[in-house]
Amino acid sequence: MLYLFRKHASSWLIKVALFLIVIVFVFWGGYSYQSRNENQIARVGDQYISINEYNQSYNNIVEGYRRQLKEAFTEDLAQRLNLKQQALDALIERLLIAKASEEMGLKATNAEIQRRVLEIPAFLDNGRFDRNRYIALLQQNRLTPEAFEQQLGRDLSVQKVHEFILRRAVVSEEEIVADFHFNHDLIQVDYVLFDPKSYEDKVTVEEAGLAEFFEKNQDHYKDPERRQIVYVLFRPEAYIEAVNVSGDELREYYEDHSADFNRPQEVKARHILFTVSEGASEEEAAKVRARAQKILGEARKGADFGELARKHSQDTASAPNGGDLGYFSREQMEPAFSDAAFNLKPGQISEPVRTRFGYHVIKVEDVHPERTASFEDALPDIDMEIRKVRAKDVAYEKARDFLDLAYARKDVEKPAESENLTVAGAGSWVTSTELFPGLDLTPIRMRKLFALGQGEISELFETPQGFVVAQVKAIQPPQAVPIDKVRARVEKDYRAEQAGVLARQKASELLAAAGKMGSLSEAAKGMKLTARTSDWFSRKEPDNDLKLLRGEALRKIHRLDENSPFPDAPVELGNRFMVCQLKGKKSPEDKLQAERANIASRLHEEKREMIWQAWMDEQRRRTKVELFREL
Repeated sequence: MLYLFRKHASSWLIKVALFLIVIVFVFWGGYSYQSRNENQIARVGDQYISINEYNQSYNNIVEGYRRQLKEAFTEDLAQRLNLKQQALDALIERLLIAKASEEMGLKATNAEIQRRVLEIPAFLDNGRFDRNRYIALLQQNRLTPEAFEQQLGRDLSVQKVHEFILRRAVVSEEEIVADFHFNHDLIQVDYVLFDPKSYEDKVTVEEAGLAEFFEKNQDHYKDPERRQIVYVLFRPEAYIEAVNVSGDELREYYEDHSADFNRPQEVKARHILFTVSEGASEEEAAKVRARAQKILGEARKGADFGELARKHSQDTASAPNGGDLGYFSREQMEPAFSDAAFNLKPGQISEPVRTRFGYHVIKVEDVHPERTASFEDALPDIDMEIRKVRAKDVAYEKARDFLDLAYARKDVEKPAESENLTVAGAGSWVTSTELFPGLDLTPIRMRKLFALGQGEISELFETPQGFVVAQVKAIQPPQAVPIDKVRARVEKDYRAEQAGVLARQKASELLAAAGKMGSLSEAAKGMKLTARTSDWFSRKEPDNDLKLLRGEALRKIHRLDENSPFPDAPVELGNRFMVCQLKGKKSPEDKLQAERANIASRLHEEKREMIWQAWMDEQRRRTKVELFREL
């Protein structure tokens, strides 16, 4: 999923998605792009974007991602997707589009605005527009109908610009056919791979060569830069007890999240496991089942089930507890185990049940039917959930206030002392790749901390432990080391480099010989090598052995033809080198019809993205955009 977001982070589709998130906020948050004289972050032509507008836009986008990705959304992901820049770009583009809509005469008419108002689901009651509901919702969001409809008109104007610009995205039959052949045409090659590892034992390490290599790559062997970074951590849990939650809030949460308090049927059971080894024969499995059947007989005659489990069960986790598994739902166990357990009444014992672990004898002790937790039962969980959310807000506000104080005094330690806060990290030296003491920091966050100058204070950032304000107290630059201290590493790297040189030389020799002979197989035999034949493969689906073919290397292979069956140089395949000869080409014409619709759809989206991006670039070129602050 991350790959998809990264791949399309700047695409038209994602931009429109972000754009729509901003529009929703405009509808309900009362955005206004009025000229401002202070707290401005950017100017687009003669219009300004305030810091507050930017922050609201960013927070709204983050919240949109958080709702979609839930626990998968992290600060690291937000940074990799560059959401801060995307939030600003969305606001800038909105102003550029609004300006263009005026120039192009694509302003929404009053009739279009009214029609759109009548279609918005939030204003409907039983499918019909309810003016009282309309007025009430706007008032709740501190909006008048005039202001809302004015903003809606701007949004519809933007939509009209989109539709007008993107109507030029037309895909021809020739483009569909060309794309099909580019991605689906098949090729087959004879090839020989040269792996540098095979040549490492042929490398002679000479002191002069090693010294020259070390001198050339000395930066690679330096002791890394180290820093002393102090920080103040604001843990949300520290503020949980200080949060007040009213009875009305608890009740409202329970009613709004009623589905969260549905509890599935659960059983409390014990079991005795008789393991069956993986790959066991039917005869071996039958012997294990017979043992299980024997113990089952003892249990049904009245023997203590817990004692039998302690003595015979091969489940090392539950056997010491008499086979006790506690309460579990149907989904928590293997299907066969659950089917048996959930068909037993309290006190009943199952026949031996086969799972991938072996045979189980199961005794059910209690059953909790499917139910909805009462408000009273759910109260402790609700109270804690609300407290956690509120405590996080409090921690954030405390951290924001402290950050302002630290910036004002250009120091973290002194204001922390005056506020009776704990400063951590003093005296610890860390590198950019080490675990940071006391905090789980992402590689991106570490790079940001190592980009700060000495004495510089970080922005406020979030970690799994809480909100953090940090300061670089001291910097120890990278230290050069003598070759003797790192000789083993240097020698290993030197061998690898020289082995790569030898592998490339051998590949070049084979390629030259194959070119003269007109046959890779014959030339390979002459060098006591064996040429292999690939499967038929396309640009989309490379041969299993050649999966590292990428970019220009892959293009080189597919450009081979009968007149030029060899590449002009060995092809790099990861850290290996390949010499190949074209064996054949073919086109799966029978698949064209089945792929036609998908290709047309993809090309259409690509064209829309290309046209839209070109148009936006032109608007940016024509309109002066100034950024007043770093994001």
